[in-house]
Amino acid sequence: MTNKALLFVNGEPPQYYPTNLDCYNYIACTDGAYHNYLIKSQIIPDFIIGDLDSYDKTQPIAEQTQIIYTPDQNKTDFEKALLFLTTKGITEFIVYGATGHASDHFLGNLSVAMQYYHQYKIVFYDNYCHFFFARHHEKIHNVKNRIISLIPLSKVTQLTITGFQYPLIEQTLMLGGQTSLRNKAVTDLVEIAFKNGELLVFIEDLHS
Repeated sequence: MTNKALLFVNGEPPQYYPTNLDCYNYIACTDGAYHNYLIKSQIIPDFIIGDLDSYDKTQPIAEQTQIIYTPDQNKTDFEKALLFLTTKGITEFIVYGATGHASDHFLGNLSVAMQYYHQYKIVFYDNYCHFFFARHHEKIHNVKNRIISLIPLSKVTQLTITGFQYPLIEQTLMLGGQTSLRNKAVTDLVEIAFKNGELLVFIEDLHS
């Protein structure tokens, strides 16, 4: 098992919850996510983390669940949850609930991920796709026939992508300029390589 955590934050509730819970070292959530939707699921978190402004003491929690109070108002509950879990040795995060509802929260979550993705693997899941900040050379498996979009959050230089319906060679992407929206994988393995910049990769999820 890798040092991997499943983390729920307080955005749009998942329509599709992960089922392979045994592959995670820890399951955690922010206090808002717990009371807004996770409490209604069958998933029991190891930790409820946050400033507890959404915590309802009248709602029962499982005996094994710990409440982690993190009052620092200079950080979001998402960031505080990440940092707490890193003290437990976690290096990989699967995050649900980071999108939807307030758009400023979504952009705030992206900002947090941008700070830490060089140190930790952070993958977000919503009800349509999963997405992450790409490292400078990414190999992505099992994506044939899936829609993949590449969104630069800063100027991305010397981008080459292979295995796509519309390949790119040594291109520059930037907001307000060229992006790569709604491309399609034509092989099981696609590769993304670039020199500089911050690049978000969105991959369509297929739900039966």
